[in-house]
Amino acid sequence: MNRNILLVLAICAFAPGLNAQSAKKLEKSADELYEQGKYAEAAQAYETAWQKKKKKTELIFKAGEAYYSIKDYRKAAECYQHVRGKNDEFPLVGLKYARSLKQDGQYDKAKTEFKNFMDGYTGENKAILEDIIQTEIRGCDLGTRLPVLADRSIEVQFPGTGVNSDDAEFAPYPVSDDELYFSSAIGGKARIYVSTRQANRWSKASIPANFPVVSNGHFCNASMTPDGERIYFTVCNAEKGWNDLSTRCEIFVTKKGGTGWSQPERLPDYVNLKGMTATHPFAAHVNGQELLYFASNREGGRGGMDIWYVVRDLGLEDNDFTFPVNAGPVVNTLGDEITPWFDAESGNLYFASNGHASIGGFDIFRTQGSEVNWSVPENAGLPINSSADDYFYVKSPSQNTAFVVSNRIFGGEKTTTRNSDIFELSSGSKRLALKGNVYDKATGDQLSNITVMLYQVFDDGTDNLLVNKNFSTGNYTFELLANRRFRVEVQSEGYETASYEFATDDPNNFTYGQPVFLNGGTPPPSTDPVIKDDPIVMPNNDPKGQDGATTYTARGTSPDDNLEYSSTAPRHKGIYYKVQAGALKRYSADRRDLKPLEDLGRLDTEKIVSSKLTRVMVGDFFTKEEALRAMKAMQDRGFPEAFVVQYENGVRYGKVTLE
Repeated sequence: MNRNILLVLAICAFAPGLNAQSAKKLEKSADELYEQGKYAEAAQAYETAWQKKKKKTELIFKAGEAYYSIKDYRKAAECYQHVRGKNDEFPLVGLKYARSLKQDGQYDKAKTEFKNFMDGYTGENKAILEDIIQTEIRGCDLGTRLPVLADRSIEVQFPGTGVNSDDAEFAPYPVSDDELYFSSAIGGKARIYVSTRQANRWSKASIPANFPVVSNGHFCNASMTPDGERIYFTVCNAEKGWNDLSTRCEIFVTKKGGTGWSQPERLPDYVNLKGMTATHPFAAHVNGQELLYFASNREGGRGGMDIWYVVRDLGLEDNDFTFPVNAGPVVNTLGDEITPWFDAESGNLYFASNGHASIGGFDIFRTQGSEVNWSVPENAGLPINSSADDYFYVKSPSQNTAFVVSNRIFGGEKTTTRNSDIFELSSGSKRLALKGNVYDKATGDQLSNITVMLYQVFDDGTDNLLVNKNFSTGNYTFELLANRRFRVEVQSEGYETASYEFATDDPNNFTYGQPVFLNGGTPPPSTDPVIKDDPIVMPNNDPKGQDGATTYTARGTSPDDNLEYSSTAPRHKGIYYKVQAGALKRYSADRRDLKPLEDLGRLDTEKIVSSKLTRVMVGDFFTKEEALRAMKAMQDRGFPEAFVVQYENGVRYGKVTLE
């Protein structure tokens, strides 16, 4: 049985027992679980205890801390929001709340909370915190802009269970396009593994042949020198379970000889300082010398983890390196810089940082130069980065592919941010499109509010759900890749599901898809979570609109968008978007100037209660990228002031800023 399913079943079995306990017993149990490093169970116990005793706010704060420890950003934000203004009682909780929102991709809301935190902060080191907050806000602004600028030529792939597991995978090092060394903490102990590509799949990973035995601690973070003669790696303490960023590590080297590898040698004390971490080694050969880059929290750095390097002459067998040199203030910040990888071909140094403006926590950055002279680092952008943590970027020797480690959610293949996995990146693939329209078979009318599921179908008949997406109009579109087989399934409430298969194997065809005609029948299970009786919105005295839809009133929740309005538009759970065309003093449904908008989505209105203005909206869009594309189309069709508006649980949050 899948381990994620087992975990869900275990939590479900655990929950009734929690509910039967008193708040005091739950808190004691949660404290013990947290001390044992069982953060997920501790978080649930703290949260349940708080539900029983809500006046004891430290319980929900501790739940947020536990969720934050396992990188469950959404749950952390849900907990922190109850204490976000109590920074005197829970230091920096407002900052943690804003960061949780940012790493959940809620950039506009995060930006507001960063400002709120800074405005109310009266503690020490305010000047330093202001610099950090401004960097975080720049990251939020970057997060709203980058989707439009994303590199569509890069394909992100999930290598599958041969490489990834439900534990942490990290430190990929491709020896070739078809052989990958990496580290995994499967079973709670980090080890180095190797996997080979067979056809389009990676084999089940194993310990590399003839690799030396390391009996104590975790051994991981391996990288091979360009000549294949040395492997640098880390040995880390084993006092507790593996944590990829806080477990103390030291750098070792093993050398190629005869039929295997030599016994590991610890690098000198001036590299591995007592009580400090030295980790993430990467060796580059430049001008007859070996530069060994690594990350360390040793004294003399800018703050947190920094990028350092040491140098030795090639051709010598010893480990006589120069003393470590900090890569300098252009690269290193008050935050953490980790996982360096130097591309000798381009002269670019790639590294991960949470101190430069990032769209998540750690982002990948690139800078050009050498030693301590570097250009201003650039964010590598989407899809290399995400709103989650992204690090360990490295290219294969042929540079045809690259790898990155991330805890991002990825379709149906990775559904949680709680563990990191390895992703493969490839570029230059031919971009193809799937397009189609959906109709009522009996009337021929185009349908609205459809759900389309796209599957990849493999040679053995198995399939994998790639995306499940709602479209407010009856037309759908997706990007595809060449030389694959797909299946499309289409649903609409009140109709039978229809499907078809196709293969992208025609070199002269760039657009695939076909019209779909749905038969009326038993409604399929609804995939569009429309809110009913949502306590956030209050019905007014006119419960029905002209078309029979329920009329409701609500108030915008953003400080800059807090007017009360009434509408008959559908309301959805979670975050979604509409595009506002304008606000009219005289609105009627048959206005000719609004006709160009009808094929972009459903036209909604919002009557502002305190004035005679009526907002005209086009929606709904369930990703910001879709909404931004619709906004651009509206601007091209004569609505230059059109802008994107975010909604949360059916309530208007406010304008989505682009810079």
